[in-house]
Amino acid sequence: MLTGRDRSRLEALRARTRQTLLEAIGDVREVALLDMPNQRNVGDSLIWAGEIAYLRDIGIRVAYTSDIGGYRAEDVRAAMPHGVVLLHGGGNFGDLWPGHQAHRERILAELPDYRIVQLPQSILFSSDESAARADAALVAHPDALVLLRDDESIERARVQLPSAQVRFCADMALGWDAPADAGPRRDGDVLVIARSDHESASGLAAVGGGWLGDGPVRVTDWGAIGGWAGVRWRIARAVTALDRRLVQASRRWGTPRLRIAHGLAEHAVARINEENIRAAVALYAGSRLVVVDRLHAHVLACLLGIENIVLDNSYRKIGSVFDAYTGGFSTALYASSVDDARSLVEGLVST
Repeated sequence: MLTGRDRSRLEALRARTRQTLLEAIGDVREVALLDMPNQRNVGDSLIWAGEIAYLRDIGIRVAYTSDIGGYRAEDVRAAMPHGVVLLHGGGNFGDLWPGHQAHRERILAELPDYRIVQLPQSILFSSDESAARADAALVAHPDALVLLRDDESIERARVQLPSAQVRFCADMALGWDAPADAGPRRDGDVLVIARSDHESASGLAAVGGGWLGDGPVRVTDWGAIGGWAGVRWRIARAVTALDRRLVQASRRWGTPRLRIAHGLAEHAVARINEENIRAAVALYAGSRLVVVDRLHAHVLACLLGIENIVLDNSYRKIGSVFDAYTGGFSTALYASSVDDARSLVEGLVST
């Protein structure tokens, strides 16, 4: 559970986010939400849940959703002749995750008659050519707004996306409400969530179960979901895979999309994200504190009221968000290295 101070801080962040969304969306009451997450990444799922919660809170109806494989411009137009198109937030704006960037630029090109709002992202372009292409896609669209969730991304945008209309907005995962019965256990273990992909830079994945000597440590990442929840997750993924093949066929043959198939796919994507979050909350259950180098492993711990020590990723995505607002939670500490993190853990465990 959050302390009174942390609860007040969270509500203040949420109030500012709701106001930003109202101003960004304008006076329409319907939106499409595109690039919905469809994978085993709890961070994207938390962002999705926060987006849905914020839109509900401000009275906006989501008329259409799709993941990358299920998107068709004509389906957006059929479901929502008028409204605003929202693009899912996160950390994939740039050339680090090129598939999502290509999808984003395709939507900008295919839906020029809709206002398009990119929900809060961190950005990183390592290639000037990629940045110029993204800037051109944004300037070609008559009404596009990019929300960015940290000051360093805003600074990068000024250099790499000079034509873009940008505005600050806190990460949308902060709109998700934690279960009332979730929280830390004083006698629990230390949980380490460590990434091993191309954003990893902390060295946290190399620590083992004996990192703290005799102290209990679990080292993992967002892994597969087991039991019946895993069965439900895999069924939902199979539904979205089938829908993707149907979409490909409809594009190839120029035939209408089956509305029932899209409805099932929307439901399946929602189930995938719900199961991701449920499994993450269960993973945290019983933990005294967590040590992480994933942004949303840190955010989840803050929302659950669990003490957490965070190390950065390869391009300071985490540190920039921490400096801007999540570092203000009383449960959050920043570590500059694995050794620093261990010292902080030992200090917290001994108190």
